[in-house]
Amino acid sequence: MTPLVATLVGVPAVDVSPLNCAGPNACEIVGIYTSIFWIAMAVLVVVGGLIVYAALRFRRRDDKEPAQVHGNPRLEILWTAIPVVIVGFLFIRTALRIDYVRNGPPPQQTIQVSGIQWAWQFKYPNGRTSTTKLTIPVGQVVRLQVTSKDVLHSFWVPRLGGQIYAKPGFPNSGWIEASQPGQYFGQCNELCGLGHWFMYLEVDAVSEADYQAFLSGAPPPGAGPPPAEKANGVTPATNVGETDDLKFVPTSATVKVGDVVQWTNDGTSIHSVTFDNQQVPSLDTQNGGEKYELKFLKAGTYHYVCTFHVAAGMQGTITVTGG
Repeated sequence: MTPLVATLVGVPAVDVSPLNCAGPNACEIVGIYTSIFWIAMAVLVVVGGLIVYAALRFRRRDDKEPAQVHGNPRLEILWTAIPVVIVGFLFIRTALRIDYVRNGPPPQQTIQVSGIQWAWQFKYPNGRTSTTKLTIPVGQVVRLQVTSKDVLHSFWVPRLGGQIYAKPGFPNSGWIEASQPGQYFGQCNELCGLGHWFMYLEVDAVSEADYQAFLSGAPPPGAGPPPAEKANGVTPATNVGETDDLKFVPTSATVKVGDVVQWTNDGTSIHSVTFDNQQVPSLDTQNGGEKYELKFLKAGTYHYVCTFHVAAGMQGTITVTGG
């Protein structure tokens, strides 16, 4: 198992409790839930207590017929009015915050989100894209325009906000905001096919400076020269095919420093070429017939996956010798 796949498999162990909110949207939902929960608990205690009291106080002690009671208008009015008041309060409490939870404050930016079997694709305001991992600036309202390219999906990061349905051909919107830097994990919450269980997502909340560096594609400080670079129109030393059987063919290849490797999508399924070494340029989306070429500049072993089909075990290795 490659380091990237091992990391992906370990994701569900982190805290994804919606009660541990980390942003104003999620915390508003928790506030509404908490008020409803405690009112429900109070009703449970009162009603349950009265039932227990009545069962004990008026239990049958002999064979005599008990006194027959045919109604009490005051009690009937009371036990009708109290539920009406409770339900009315809950309705008003919820209705007053629906618009905030749904639309939120004015956003600082808008990010396009697309659900694809079985991964998430993100497009940022400057045109940059990423797959599965969404990077946002901490403390900023981010509007999400969510849609699907195939079937019904549901975008949900429990600690940052509620669900946003991804409908094929229909743009839906919602928003998130992270109050603190960190990694927040979520999941497609709509059964969308065999790979649904692995359609997780990650939101990285970073500082404004780090966010701008991410958008520009700048390497991290001290990273040194990249071990590979994109190459166009160069005769490849090795060609790796991507098939509708959800495999890289061949799954492993050996080249020399300075050689070019070309990936070709030979089928109709959408794929990606995502390296666990983040200095190696990755390809977030590759449609049928498209090609992708990398020139390797440093010896080493480089593992990569198709982020859309990790659940199917679609991964490969490039070994670079010499140098």
